[in-house]
Amino acid sequence: MNDSRLFETLTLAVPGLVWVCDTLGHVEFNNAQWSEFTGLPQEAGLGLGWLDSIHPADAAAFRAQLPMLPDTFENVQAEMRVRRYDGVYHRHLLNVRHVGDGKWVGCAIDAHELLTAELRDATQGKILEMVIAGVALPHLLAELCKAAERQIPGATCSILLVEAVSGRFTAGYAPNLPEELMAAVPNIKVGKGVGSCGTAAFEKRDVISTDIASDPLWDSWRQLVLPLGFQACWSKPVFAANGDVIASFGFYFRDKRGPSPAELRELTRLRGLASLAIERARMFEALRESEEHYRHTVEQNPQIPWTADPRGQILSVSSRWEEMTGISQTDALGNGWLQALHPDDVAPTVERWAEGQASGEPVDLVYRIRLSTGQYRWARARATARRDGLGTIIKWYGTVEDIHEHHLAAEKLRRQVYEDDLTGLPNRRRFVEELRRRLASGYEPIGLMILDMDDFKLVNDRYGHLTGDGILRLFSRYLEQIVRRDEFIARLGGDEFAVICRHISDDSCLVERAQSIEAKLDASLKANKKTRSLRPSIGCALGQPGENPDEVFKRADLALYAAKSAGKGTVQLFNPAIRNAASKRSRALELARNAVREDWIEPYYQPILSLDGRGLRGFEALLRINHPEDGLLSPSVINAAFDDPRLADSIGLRMAQMVIENIGSCAAEGLDFGQVSINLATENLINAAFVTNVLGLLDQQALPHSAIKLEITEQVLMDEVGESVVENLARLRESGVGISLDDFGTGYASLIHLQSLPVDEIKIDRSFVSRLGTNTNKGEIVRAMLGLAKALNLTTVAEGIEAEVEARVLAEWGCDYGQGYLFGKPMSFKAAAEYVRVKAGQLI
Repeated sequence: MNDSRLFETLTLAVPGLVWVCDTLGHVEFNNAQWSEFTGLPQEAGLGLGWLDSIHPADAAAFRAQLPMLPDTFENVQAEMRVRRYDGVYHRHLLNVRHVGDGKWVGCAIDAHELLTAELRDATQGKILEMVIAGVALPHLLAELCKAAERQIPGATCSILLVEAVSGRFTAGYAPNLPEELMAAVPNIKVGKGVGSCGTAAFEKRDVISTDIASDPLWDSWRQLVLPLGFQACWSKPVFAANGDVIASFGFYFRDKRGPSPAELRELTRLRGLASLAIERARMFEALRESEEHYRHTVEQNPQIPWTADPRGQILSVSSRWEEMTGISQTDALGNGWLQALHPDDVAPTVERWAEGQASGEPVDLVYRIRLSTGQYRWARARATARRDGLGTIIKWYGTVEDIHEHHLAAEKLRRQVYEDDLTGLPNRRRFVEELRRRLASGYEPIGLMILDMDDFKLVNDRYGHLTGDGILRLFSRYLEQIVRRDEFIARLGGDEFAVICRHISDDSCLVERAQSIEAKLDASLKANKKTRSLRPSIGCALGQPGENPDEVFKRADLALYAAKSAGKGTVQLFNPAIRNAASKRSRALELARNAVREDWIEPYYQPILSLDGRGLRGFEALLRINHPEDGLLSPSVINAAFDDPRLADSIGLRMAQMVIENIGSCAAEGLDFGQVSINLATENLINAAFVTNVLGLLDQQALPHSAIKLEITEQVLMDEVGESVVENLARLRESGVGISLDDFGTGYASLIHLQSLPVDEIKIDRSFVSRLGTNTNKGEIVRAMLGLAKALNLTTVAEGIEAEVEARVLAEWGCDYGQGYLFGKPMSFKAAAEYVRVKAGQLI
């Protein structure tokens, strides 16, 4: 293979954008993925034309580095935002390397989802930490705008505060908009027609202006933003807990476009974060103002002043101490004041007070004081030492102040950072910190378990998300009741939970503990009607002191996947074979993605004949991968892809599209290809859009809907399958598409469900057909199946017929159709069309 051919092949194989440019950034070559991703012809990306698809800020940063000299930039690794064909900027990780003769080769991989998820978690944590730290509202909102701009590429953000009573904007914050524009915001009255933000605040609804130049809401305001280059504005009202609008969150774009579904979800999340930040920041500002006022008052007349000797024994205390606690001034002297403290706070308070006396540094203590009413409130005691000329402490002077509301508010915010809202368990952020802490500070191994509920998604879809949330709360309570006091539990997200165990000496000890937890959880789940079909699966890994927490988590996560693959309610300990299996699965998924993207999927057709007269009814379309180098591959090489909902749905839709196109091309030649059966994944059946697409493809080819028959497995007859599957099957059947139940007799079929589902055919699995009519297979089960099908008025097809005696016996027993090597092996479309012509010629 010559160099140019090798380079072309490599650029097609790389799952990303590939280009060649000179030192001034002029692109001389880009691969087909560039055109596929941007929606622009390849030639539009040549020269400096490619910069039109790069985010303006990133394009400007690139131009600033020109020329790219090998001595300065031999290998560049960076992040760049590239505009997709739908106008959404996607974040790419790129690597550009100098290859000699003033030429550079670059490759960029779409890492948008990964980077966005990481950025989302980091953004929320940073904003909440700023609120807890008491950062001033202007700085907080400016940072939130910057975070939103990072989260939604291409956006320039503003937050306009609203005064609910007057209905006017009070201030505007937008770090990347002109200051004079924000200076004009105060006192503008919100209302319909006051741009997107004013209308959103007034009508308490989202306002999406995809074209500012023509949107009547901007008639009186567009002259302020059009000169800045903005053409679209999306605005979301920000609500307080009482429902009042407290701000309007604006997102300006230099393109005329509306938000994608993913962007809408992100806008809603950012709106919630803004609401939390504004309310908590205002609350802290009010508390700070109150405390500052109180501090100045105390400086003149301290609320509860006290003094103590160098040993920390109280010498005097204000009369207000007795008013507050009910303990007399005399009884509070010495260490008597400690009787007013909450029992849990006495020991740590005495310890820290002693540390202060020893160091002589200012003391700042927080503890709970029992009031005269018996109620406990949080208080803060601060003290400084008075020294003589030699620096020796002669007396302590201090005050006690009530900080109850402030303390509770701060604790609430800390819980929001580290606590799962739904279950009250520690969240993923808290789990990561705890895992890191235990591995770093421990001197013995720890056990990590990652667990989830098998088939939770099916139950969630069937009963609804409210019931699903209730099940998650119930599961967390079961887990809390089971774990030991020294075991740490957390909810990682979805139905995934984690347990960190101590006193785990080896693998067998960890497995024994995990099996105990699994058994108790299983018993609890079976006791509830809506959870009895769920079973916990657990993946385990042992972590050694000082080990990388990410690596320990990855091992446990891989073990969980292996447990779920092995069967329901399984405990699996990590071993090297699991990592190998995960790598094999990863390769299978990559092959499947490439097959969908590069059009390697090809249907092969196996004939289905009438057993009575041997006439051709049609074919079953079987999946094959036509790899450009490895040749024709069976679907077994991508079995792992069918566990991925999106991939399974894409493969099913691509197969249906190709089969319908093949049937249509025969029909255009006047050739009756017959009815073709297509195998479906469960994800295809759950997706209503799949049904719409299939019917639309048939209509595009002007084919009757009966031209295809969709084959489903007995999995869809299980109780856990949602009603959406049944509804979609009914819709297909009513439109004329046939529904066949594949591999009948090998799964979990319920006769009641079989009778109620819109199935018009059953396919008898080859395991019941093999050696039929001999002493090793007298066919009692096959007879029963045929009788059942006849009673339910269902057509029957026998699979795997390889001998004439099998076909003859099946025909005598009333089986309608047959399929197998006796009649023909799976063949390409071209061979199948010729097969049809031969069969048609035999009838003439």
